[in-house]
Amino acid sequence: MSKKSNSVTLSTSADYLIGYERILDYFKQAQKECPKGVGLKKDSKAKGSYITLQFRLGDKRVNKTCGCYLTMQGITDALNKAHLVATALESFSSETQFSSWYDDVILQKNIIKNDLITFGEAITKVEKEYWDGRTKRRQQRDRSNISQQRSWNVVYGHYYRLLPQNTVVNLADILLAVNSKKKGTKCFKNCLCAMRKLAEKIQNTDLLGRLKEVDGTQTEFRQDLQSISVDEFLKLREEILTIPDDKRYHLESRKRWMWVLSMQVVYGFRVHEVFAVQNIDKPFTAKDGVIIPALIELNNIKMIAVVGDKTLLDTTTKTGYRLCVPMLPPTHPDLVKRLEIKSGQLPEIHSISDNPNTIGKAYARRARQFLTRLNKGLTQTHALRHLANLSGQM
Repeated sequence: MSKKSNSVTLSTSADYLIGYERILDYFKQAQKECPKGVGLKKDSKAKGSYITLQFRLGDKRVNKTCGCYLTMQGITDALNKAHLVATALESFSSETQFSSWYDDVILQKNIIKNDLITFGEAITKVEKEYWDGRTKRRQQRDRSNISQQRSWNVVYGHYYRLLPQNTVVNLADILLAVNSKKKGTKCFKNCLCAMRKLAEKIQNTDLLGRLKEVDGTQTEFRQDLQSISVDEFLKLREEILTIPDDKRYHLESRKRWMWVLSMQVVYGFRVHEVFAVQNIDKPFTAKDGVIIPALIELNNIKMIAVVGDKTLLDTTTKTGYRLCVPMLPPTHPDLVKRLEIKSGQLPEIHSISDNPNTIGKAYARRARQFLTRLNKGLTQTHALRHLANLSGQM
């Protein structure tokens, strides 16, 4: 790979692209990093998309398979093989010698592979790659990071626990785990993806090919998503905070949680992001020295909110550090004032659990519990984020 350009890695490709788009973007970058005389091409068969190597052999241009599927890891492996081929083309004097080398080194036809690896050993390989890698925001993963521990469990760990750890990797046990999820659901799709990753990591192309034959398309989606209008939220807030003197128990807690929900309506935050705002009651100084006023300052007109990398429970925010402006609908330009954003305070939340999954869900769970106890029909905080996004499009 060229030293003059930025190396293509799994972690530096398309920070904000997801899924197949991210794979294609990574593939295009890898094509640019190919050595002179050797190129990468994507092709498709019934078992899925794969990568071939193109180069001149003798007096003709050839297109040869290299045993790599069109995945993030497959692209990395194919690029490495392209460099090996470029070196070999300069070293061998006959096509016969080169072809023999290609079969041995690139296709590994004459290598006896260890197919007796257990599920536990295979999972260890996937886990090592995960922790040695970087997040979509190019940050080195950290085993002590609560949010990243939870991400591992959600994406891989939850599904790998369905496999018999001491049993040799086999298709039957994998399909048993995959089929324990309802076909067409998100869980089925995610479980299948985790198992394909396992097969890819141990370079079991036959197993990977069989798993690619399984249709993981998601056909079932949630039908219970809630929605709410600005006026409905204002009415809900008034009902919750305007209560008789003899029933004003937990009023302060109600005010604080309603402020969290109001921040969602105004900025489109996820619940945990509200607990990561850095300038609620004090100014924030950016790296370039610019001072961003506290939200509570009376003369703060722009009301820019600074979301940090971490929450008060030391979990990481999904999108990291960023600056956010209010998304106010033209029908309610005074929403910041009406929702009393300037006078808000965060609820106190303490986690006594060491479970990353429990800590990671703490904010969302408490917010949902608060809404459920109100018994007003609204139980999903996502509806408030959706409302803010709609306001921002007006």
